[in-house]
Order: sequence, then C-alpha cells, then structure tokens
Amino acid sequence: MKPSSLFLILCAVLLAACHNDDVDREPNATPVRTEVAKRSEFAPTIALIGVVRASETVPVVALKAGSIVYAQRFAGGLRTGESVRAGEVIAEIRNDQSEFATRQSRLEMDAASADFDRSKRSYDLGVVSSAEYSTFKVRAQLARERFAASQRDATRQTIVAPRAGRVVVMQPVANGVEVAAGAKLADVASGGVPIVESAVAAADRDQLRPGLVVRLTHGAWKGEGKIAEVASVIDTAGTARVVITMTKGDAPPPGTGVDAEVELERRPDVLSVPEDALVAGSEGPALFIVGAAEGWRNTFAVKRVDVETGGRAGGRVEVRGGLRDGDRVVVTGVDALSEGTSIVESESKS
Repeated sequence: MKPSSLFLILCAVLLAACHNDDVDREPNATPVRTEVAKRSEFAPTIALIGVVRASETVPVVALKAGSIVYAQRFAGGLRTGESVRAGEVIAEIRNDQSEFATRQSRLEMDAASADFDRSKRSYDLGVVSSAEYSTFKVRAQLARERFAASQRDATRQTIVAPRAGRVVVMQPVANGVEVAAGAKLADVASGGVPIVESAVAAADRDQLRPGLVVRLTHGAWKGEGKIAEVASVIDTAGTARVVITMTKGDAPPPGTGVDAEVELERRPDVLSVPEDALVAGSEGPALFIVGAAEGWRNTFAVKRVDVETGGRAGGRVEVRGGLRDGDRVVVTGVDALSEGTSIVESESKS
C-alpha cells in the first residue's frame, strides 16, 4: 500500500473517533461530578457562637451621683480585660453638693470647738454656769459627728476594685460623664472556671446533652470545654440557652466572642454528602440526584429532591431524610442545575 493511502486511512479513522466522542453526549449537557450515597460511620458536629463569661463577678458601682473622674491608669475609660488589684482606686465621683457639705461641716465644727473652748475657760473662772458649759460641749460634739459623717460620705465617692481580677465592661462610661447613684460601671471577674454562653436552634436542641466535648476557637486561640447545661425552654428567638464549661486553654477575657464546635456522638450507619452538594430552597435544603438516561450516551437528567439534614463534620453533612442508599448525588456544579437539566459525568465517586 502506498504511504499516501495509509495516511488517508489514518485520517479517516481519527475523524470517525472524534465523531463518536461527539455523539456520546448532548452538546448542551452540563459536566458534573457525582458520588454514590452509601452509609458509613459519621461523627457529626454542630457549630455554635458563644461569649466568654466569668463564673464569678462583682459589680463596680458608683454609690453617689456626680461626675466621674477615672484614675490616671484608666484615663481613657475602663476596658474589658484590664487587670485590677483588690482595693485599687478606679475613679472618683465629683459632686459639688457633697463637697460643699463637707466644707460647711468643717467650718461648723471649728466654730463649735472654739465656742466650747471659750465656755470652758469661762466655766473654770466661774463666769458661766454648768448648764451653759454643757450646752457648748454638746454642740461641739454634734459638730464633730456631722463632720465625721460628711467625711464618710466623701469616702463613698471613691470607687475601688472590690477584689482582684479582670474588668468586664458591658456599657462603657466616658471620663467626665454624669452618673446616677447606683450606676454600674463594670464588673470584676475573679475566681471560678470561665464559661461560654451560647444558644442552639430549637431543631438541634435534642442533639445536645451535658458532657459533650466542645472545641472553642477565637482567632489563633484554641480551647476546649464541655456542655454543662442545655435549657429545656425555647425563647422567643427560637433558640435554647447552652452553657459550656471551659476545661482546657487559658480563657480569653470575658465578653470575647468564640466559635464553638460541639462533637456529637459517633454513629456507625449514616448517609452523608459533601456540603457543596446542598442547594438552598424556599422549603429547605435540597440535592440533585442522577435520574433517567437520555438519548445521548453518558447523558442523564437530574432530579431535585428535598432533604432533611443533621450534623456536619469534615466538610460533609448528615442527610436524615429524602436520600436513599445507592442514589447518585451531584456533588459539583449544582448552582447551574435545575429540575430536568441534562448532565454528563466528568468524574464520579462510587
């Protein structure tokens, strides 16, 4: 056979092969990856968001009304996480009325004391009677008592840390601001094991129980804890309160937000799919599964099915309902799909 004839035959074979590849799939079919749903061991988790709280706190309160003046160390205002010593001066309350009352009582005490000294000398000389002398003595004593009371009142205007610990500020109060008597400036957290307060959706509450391990993170910080309490009452927001006791790691300052991942009990017989396989819908999450074959080879129509999901772990989601063993689930490209879309499997996982 001539070389030119052999070349023509090879070209014809290649063209035929290319044509066969083209007819294997519908031109508009969407390429996707799929995997076969099958049951396996699964250790799901539930992600929560919580806030670090101190187990023991003592309020820092302004006992008198007036203008607050912070100590030099706190001139910019109290900040969460600041350490304080027991008895350390935090601020003073400036109150013009109290200051005036203190000055007035001192002047009255000095005047009464001078009157009493004069009456005593006159009494010793026999100029005044014992009754008059006793009157001046009582007046001097009362003036001293009033001055002592005003000093005690002034002492109440100095705000000190009730115990050593860390400051927790819920609502900052600026330097120089007028505060009412009894206004709380902050809390001092000290002693006890820190806790994390969180909340879980009502639909997931039954999966939680005291004793479950919780992984805690905040930026680069990592810690560990255990669920101590799961409220039985659902609040108006549709959640239940969850309390986590920290067991490992130095706790960040109270008030710090943390991510909490609860490790649920490992189960041996669970259907799960990659998180990317789920699509959101008005009636909840859904999956696309491979349906009937179409006229083109390797081309199928997809079917959308609503599913009920459970816990998550390692990028996978537990599927509690709506999916059967052996269903072939579309795991990539789902955003481009709708009911009945033609697909072609570019790669599959059995």
